[in-house]
Amino acid sequence: MEAVMIKGIIFDMDGVMIDTENQSNLGWLWAASQKNVEMPLWLIDSFKGAPAKLSQSFFDDYYKGTQDYWEMCTMRTDHVHQIRETEEVPVKPGLHMLLDYIKDNGLKCAVATSTQKSSAEKSLHRIGAWDYLSGVVYGDEVEHGKPEPDIFLRAAGFIGCEPSECVVIEDSINGIKAGYAAGMKVIHIPDTIEINDDIRRLTSVVCHSLSDVPDIIDTWNEGKVADVEGYYENAKINRVYVDRVHVKKAFAEYTAAYNADDPKIKLKIDHTYRVAALCERIAKAAGMCAYDVELAWLSGMLHDVGRFEQIKRYNTFSDADSVDHAKFGADLLFKDGLISTFLKGMVKCTGYKSGALEDRYSSDGVFLYDRLNKSDIEMLELAIRCHNMYRIPQGLNRREQAFCNVLRDADKVDIFKVNIDTPLEEIYNTTTEELMKSDITDEVLEAFDEEHCILKAIRRTPADTVIGHVSLAYELVYDESVRITVEQGYLAKLMHFHSDNEETNRKMAMVREKMDSYVKKRIGEKDA
Repeated sequence: MEAVMIKGIIFDMDGVMIDTENQSNLGWLWAASQKNVEMPLWLIDSFKGAPAKLSQSFFDDYYKGTQDYWEMCTMRTDHVHQIRETEEVPVKPGLHMLLDYIKDNGLKCAVATSTQKSSAEKSLHRIGAWDYLSGVVYGDEVEHGKPEPDIFLRAAGFIGCEPSECVVIEDSINGIKAGYAAGMKVIHIPDTIEINDDIRRLTSVVCHSLSDVPDIIDTWNEGKVADVEGYYENAKINRVYVDRVHVKKAFAEYTAAYNADDPKIKLKIDHTYRVAALCERIAKAAGMCAYDVELAWLSGMLHDVGRFEQIKRYNTFSDADSVDHAKFGADLLFKDGLISTFLKGMVKCTGYKSGALEDRYSSDGVFLYDRLNKSDIEMLELAIRCHNMYRIPQGLNRREQAFCNVLRDADKVDIFKVNIDTPLEEIYNTTTEELMKSDITDEVLEAFDEEHCILKAIRRTPADTVIGHVSLAYELVYDESVRITVEQGYLAKLMHFHSDNEETNRKMAMVREKMDSYVKKRIGEKDA
């Protein structure tokens, strides 16, 4: 049967055309400030892609019943709406490129949004999309809202296309259901909501950026449904992404076997979530494709698995006094088979039957891809095994280097936070008197001036260890990692360590001056 040509594109607005993630973060932080409590970014990140019930469990676990999740959730939503009234509306990457593609190729496009008309019109004008549109349908203009198909069918009528000639671009579950019910192809672009397999079967393609859509449309309109590998490579569609809800559940179940009352266990659980979020941010800034961004996030979730068994067996985080925690964790994951627990979280991306490849699809046409390929497994193992090494191995290819460096950067950035949030006496296994009276040795100061990480072998005093942790900033590969470090402020606080030893204070001032100069060289005077 001859393929139907795609003639019309119908956008949802929030989460598809407009980038809601940053505003959502700001909304949560504002709500927390109104309640006079701290809400760390790693906690906010744990909400993303998680169902409300799971988000509430993360929230309740952190606040121990002292705050109401639904009250703060409502406050956050109200504040986001206020932000949009006064600030620039952030657009999703690839939106204007896609709008230009639609115009240049003689396609029609419309918006079908549940947002109120007055607010939606303002946003569409402000993001420069209005003049591209052949029509806009608002939620109050149809009898039945999403997940019923009414709004998309009305939009198809506006642009003069049959439903089968239209593509719906959606991020929400109800939107996907509505597009499918309308008889249209559905492209799902995840924003803050993860979908399960049942919802994914209603989509035609899952991708991670609007910039991928032109290739998808071209592929359909040219009738090219080639073999799976060629299709995804040519159309730049990411064939696998991580079901973060499953991975988080698997991680929670794994760590539940350890003593949750032990502050060392809690420290590493929190550290894991933060490192995963940092991996995602750094990988995006480094220009990694969406598929690799997902794997970078996964590497962050897995990187310190060995720490929990290390604490249980040896009651220390000191590798010198126990085991190399990175190698230990990699062995648990990739030699003892623990990785299989987490790889159940690698979910399917939809595709189409293609002749001899039919056996690689389920009866409903969903491409069954429930595991990473061998090279990706080896790359994940390499990144985890190397994340605490002084230097990564030589001879790695560019992708392997990138994954190793993203994880190592994220881990180092969060170490600055750990050094501020946790008493140094506890981290360095020393007394307050020893810490406050200790000197910075000349050998360590000379190594610091050479702008590289200071080997543990030459550290002689607790103050030397402080400088050793400061020196980790020299090893940050990506400028985005340096920006995050400055933004968070933990490195600056660590460098303002005040000693009872005046000679140490004098040397620390030299360290601050040197590092401040280095940071300004990396990211510029204004950013620093």
